[in-house]
Amino acid sequence: MNGKVWGLRLFGVAVLFGVSCGGSSQSSNTFSDGSRSSADPEAGAQPSDGGASNPVDSSTAACNLPAAPGDLCGALSTGKVTPCSTDSSGQPSQTGYLEIDGPGGAAPMYVCATSWSPDPTKGYIFGQPATFLSQSQGCCGGTVSPTAVPTVPQSSIGTLGTPRIPDHLKPQEMEQTGSGPIRQNPFAIAVTDTKSGAAATAAISTWLSWQGDGMAHPAPDGTGAYHFMTGAPINYVILETSDGVPILVIGPEVSLAADGSTPIGHPSLGVCSAGGGAALAVAAGEVHGTTINNHSGRYDYGPSETAQALDTAAKLFNCMGIQITGTTFTAPKTTSP
Repeated sequence: MNGKVWGLRLFGVAVLFGVSCGGSSQSSNTFSDGSRSSADPEAGAQPSDGGASNPVDSSTAACNLPAAPGDLCGALSTGKVTPCSTDSSGQPSQTGYLEIDGPGGAAPMYVCATSWSPDPTKGYIFGQPATFLSQSQGCCGGTVSPTAVPTVPQSSIGTLGTPRIPDHLKPQEMEQTGSGPIRQNPFAIAVTDTKSGAAATAAISTWLSWQGDGMAHPAPDGTGAYHFMTGAPINYVILETSDGVPILVIGPEVSLAADGSTPIGHPSLGVCSAGGGAALAVAAGEVHGTTINNHSGRYDYGPSETAQALDTAAKLFNCMGIQITGTTFTAPKTTSP
């Protein structure tokens, strides 16, 4: 890795419905700093989804957050998938690897795929906890060269956890079937201040109004056709630069098919229009009104995913002017199914 320590901090995905796979769900009544959660009956009436918010201190200065870099795409890691081989019909091999490309010229890291399926709910499967390699050949029959697990500095607002890869990447989440950069969700909004936080809040209302309307909606640039299924989650991730600056990204889980059979989710919430997605995450979850959780079928692994980390994610939302009053935490899985 050329002596560089780099990484990317991703966080929970705002989703409206669902309970994390595995483990039991528990709702916290207070944040770790003692403030009341919306789940607490003594917290008083809370604004409903889309309603007015109570005034909060949402300035980034009050949170001691440094300014976000001007070029987010150049400051954050991206990921792409390569099969070890393809057959005559174009189907990728069972073996392959996720390449994690770090910013600033850092050497890439690789994680091997353990299996492939064309099933739109599966795709390439990566074991958890992941083993990071310095050479891709180790995934395709060559010498295995382990390298250090990626790390990131702790955010100035608190603990967010340690980076980890998604458990799997679905076929439709890659730019080609089983290969290429992780697809970029075209609706994703990078939230770096209260202005972009307000834009994300307005966009969420629009996305919710489109759910179940049976229409194909183009991306903001006018291209493509994306379907907003009833009850589909609104996702968020938190990326972190090598300098420890957390970047919140919010976007809807949209389907490429009218029947909802080909959704693109958390890994597609990157910051590069050319793709590359969220190759590493410290947490992922859902947002429902003014509550967030840590539910994710991709990133809910590892001991660093804690209630404290989820509370820190809530603080970041509030720093950006997006009111979060409570969290719902589910104990993470420790290994792949």
